[in-house]
Amino acid sequence: MSSALHTTLLAVFLFLVGLLVFFNKVFNYEYPVFPGDSRTVWNFEVLVEFVADNRPVRIEAFLPAQVEGRDIADEQFYSGPFGLRIRRNDITDNRTAVWTYRYPEGAKVLRYRTTLVEEGRDTPLPDIVRQPPQRGQSAFTTELEQQAFIVWLAELRRQSVDKVSFAELTLQSVFSSALSNEIEALIEPLPGALGRLELVRKVFVNQGISARIANGVILDDPRRRAETMSWLEYHIEGQDFRYFVSGTPSKFFAIWYGKDELVEAAGISELSTLISLQPARFSGSSILSTPAARDDFMVQAFNYDRLPLTTQLVYRVLLTIPIGILLLVVLRQFVGIQTLGTFMPVLIGIAFRETALLTGLLLFSSLIALGLMLRFYLERLKLLLVPRLAVVLVFIVLCMAFITGITADTDVKIGLSVSLFPMVIITMTIERMSIVWEEYSSVEAIKQGVGSLVVASLAYLVMSNNQVEYMMFNFPELLLVIMGFCLLIGRYMGLRLSEVWRFRDLIK
Repeated sequence: MSSALHTTLLAVFLFLVGLLVFFNKVFNYEYPVFPGDSRTVWNFEVLVEFVADNRPVRIEAFLPAQVEGRDIADEQFYSGPFGLRIRRNDITDNRTAVWTYRYPEGAKVLRYRTTLVEEGRDTPLPDIVRQPPQRGQSAFTTELEQQAFIVWLAELRRQSVDKVSFAELTLQSVFSSALSNEIEALIEPLPGALGRLELVRKVFVNQGISARIANGVILDDPRRRAETMSWLEYHIEGQDFRYFVSGTPSKFFAIWYGKDELVEAAGISELSTLISLQPARFSGSSILSTPAARDDFMVQAFNYDRLPLTTQLVYRVLLTIPIGILLLVVLRQFVGIQTLGTFMPVLIGIAFRETALLTGLLLFSSLIALGLMLRFYLERLKLLLVPRLAVVLVFIVLCMAFITGITADTDVKIGLSVSLFPMVIITMTIERMSIVWEEYSSVEAIKQGVGSLVVASLAYLVMSNNQVEYMMFNFPELLLVIMGFCLLIGRYMGLRLSEVWRFRDLIK
């Protein structure tokens, strides 16, 4: 295998791994990609109040179903002296909380609280709804119901051309203001629109259309007493459908499925059920702390929210350095900007984070000029390398201390910034620039010095950008993508922009 092909395959592999983890966070866990963004969640609470009469009590209440693609986090129960069991029905996806107590007496309260992530029109239905229904015994048992269903079904099939049009005609006829005699004979005496939805569900299942009744709440405004509503979910030929009697809301949440009530109780009196909804904001760190995200190894491997806060602040700076390095590589390989040292401009850009850009440029230029003057003077003394560097370093510290002293009583915040400016970076820059000055020319040294300041300024602007800092800290898997770009750039053997300008006459 050639080195070029090997490099390309390695770069593609790094791209795929980095982007796979990135898109997994964004699409599977809805991790925000902009700083300050967060996901809207809803605090959901069910309060069950009743009076016990010193008899065995059993309370059953539906809990939010844990269907695929949905994560129910931070569930809290207040049960008092009652025993609590959680049951799940794998056929219907329903979950039920069962509270029991042998001989309670007086007013009692049971509470359930959790955090819900809103659903919408485009939320896909789970696979259990997409499976073809099992046709069995007819849901209409009496002779009158069977005869009415045969007559009505014949009319629906005659007026429709496929399952989609059949479903639309069925819904239209059942929820019409003027019902036919056949439909009136088939509707069950259930509260609200539940009887009509159940009739449509039976017809759909009879005709091989998977359907179920969903019950939940509309998520629009904070509500202390939210009302539950029912709608129909069905699947036809690869398409998901939801039918709401009063128009499709933009945000909702299904709690349980079927035609049963939310709460069923035995052995009590004066039952009262209260549902409360309160919107809240969910940060990215909270998303990655959910049970589903904690079980995802690739997500947790690229997650620094578990680190101490002081360590996180350090990594917020360190993880932006590869962005500055990538910018340096692009400018050197494609533009041809000459700099002092390989990564020295990026280190200077990091130093500008402490001084701000304009102040940093002024300080850096001044200290470099003073250091060069001392460096050329020390050249006459014929000192060895290490002692010479030590003298320059001490001189830089003296200059920084002097600037700090003269600005201590002013409103200019240069003093503190200078004290934090990396003096080793300045010392090595002075030494490098003086060598270029002696071996090549003053023009070449100034050219590389200016190029270093340009790259350092651009690197500072990129690395200090809030969006870049946010992306690199919250999506460190993008480092693999940057590594892949550097591998591909390393194979570039063409002309740089500066060389195109230099050899423009030859190109013509």
